[in-house]
Amino acid sequence: MLLEGGGVGMKIKNDGQDEEAVEPPAEAVTVTVTDFQRLLLVGSEINLQPQGEWTLVNVDTIVFTDGAAQEFSTTVLDLPVEVRATPVEFTWDFGDGSQPLVTTDAGAGYPDHTLTHVYSTAETVEITLTTSWVGEFRINGIGPWLPVNGVATTVTVSDPLRVETADTNLVP
Repeated sequence: MLLEGGGVGMKIKNDGQDEEAVEPPAEAVTVTVTDFQRLLLVGSEINLQPQGEWTLVNVDTIVFTDGAAQEFSTTVLDLPVEVRATPVEFTWDFGDGSQPLVTTDAGAGYPDHTLTHVYSTAETVEITLTTSWVGEFRINGIGPWLPVNGVATTVTVSDPLRVETADTNLVP
């Protein structure tokens, strides 16, 4: 038996006899969580406001990232497969020993910001963002999206961020 066409509408030849058009068996093509984790997922970018290499003690530091899905094309059993990775959870570790912020919200920039952190001491920190992704796949770019069982994660670390104090002076 020989498969030709690599997907929907492929033909099966039975030892030189007539060809028969068939649908590929969806249960035979699967994307495992291991396959999903091997994809070259791009880690979520860390965006800060105020922008730059520093922020202030006792002032909101706004954080946000992009919550968009990523799509990939690959081949499984000689069939073209599309894979979609959608972020479902963001864990922000602000590098100052505080409890991480775990949320499903990607955040937004000022003035629509929803995620902030206040540093209480002057120090240099690195912010770590761990993003959890769920996956779906479909064969030949048609048909329903099928779930990938399991979750992939990416980790992004910011450049060093200086947390500084600022003195105020009243001027007559």
